[in-house]
Amino acid sequence: MKIQSVESFTAGQRIGLVRVRTEDGSEGWGQFAPTNVDITAMVLHRQVAPVVLGMEVEEPNAVSEAVMAATYKFPGTYVCRALAGVDTAIWDLLGKVAGKSVCELLGGTPRPFPVYGSSMRRETAPEELAAQLVRLRDAHGYQGFKVKIGKRLGYDVDEWPGRTESVIRTVRAALGDEITLLADGNSGFTPKRAIEVGRLMEEHQFSHLEEPCPYWELAWTAEVAAALGIPVAGGEQDYDLKQWERILAMQAVDICQPDICYLGGLSRTLQVARMAEAAGLRCVPHSSNHSLVTVFTLHMMGALANAGPYVEFSVEPQSSTTGFYAPRLGAKDGKVQIPEGPGWGITIDPHWLAQCERLASEC
Repeated sequence: MKIQSVESFTAGQRIGLVRVRTEDGSEGWGQFAPTNVDITAMVLHRQVAPVVLGMEVEEPNAVSEAVMAATYKFPGTYVCRALAGVDTAIWDLLGKVAGKSVCELLGGTPRPFPVYGSSMRRETAPEELAAQLVRLRDAHGYQGFKVKIGKRLGYDVDEWPGRTESVIRTVRAALGDEITLLADGNSGFTPKRAIEVGRLMEEHQFSHLEEPCPYWELAWTAEVAAALGIPVAGGEQDYDLKQWERILAMQAVDICQPDICYLGGLSRTLQVARMAEAAGLRCVPHSSNHSLVTVFTLHMMGALANAGPYVEFSVEPQSSTTGFYAPRLGAKDGKVQIPEGPGWGITIDPHWLAQCERLASEC
């Protein structure tokens, strides 16, 4: 089946969908990474669509490799974000043609999958955050939560003095020892401070420290990982497969966190997952909102041999990244159902599409 058309549908700056159609009329839906989707759509139609039109869809890896080769003069995150829309649409199309979910195409079984509740805010006081997580545990059965510490790219400057230590202590005290706790530094620390914070997390039985240092400072992150007993997680920002090879060769992280929509789609993320498996590491992808990136991640995790024990699932209001597809994702007993229908197992709301800006590239 050859690709006949590639369409983009964007709504504001947050959500951009891609529809791929083949010459026989088969179609699939994918998604860009959220944010600045108008720029991504321009890159899609200028750089990516001219490469993929007319290509066979049966080998998604070949499509991805062709795009990366053709854009070598203009590489970068936007090429990968645009490619992610095409690649994820191809996987949806292949699942629909086969009458199987993407999870099943990968050898997995759709089922309720454990998730951790991911808190995305730093402005919340520790006591208020702890109370929120207790309510969410009681309402949805979450057995794990991730909290934000430090300040995004703060170079050891906290969101306000003492917040990091207070969050670690207060949340653990409120939730008790039976709940898994994780913390995300968002590139906020130098190695010395990251190790200091990691020691406190170890004392309070946290299960991983995410992106402790500026993500491009691989040697810093490797230093932290070597010094701590608690696993260090990272990789969400990294879209270059060669950078992933360096990350693993340096043993910079203990848990790999690729983002399907940042990295260039499911095909390239599966390559990272296989690299991680060969290195003996778990894979827990970044999926920080309830757009289709979490749908994609659930399908992949349902089939990975080295899947971590949970999927990231935001606990924040989701008005900007929901409402355009069904069924809506929701946590029950600490798990979210992997959609069971063909492809991604979701349908796109035609009323939402009618409000979008549509661009098309065709053979």
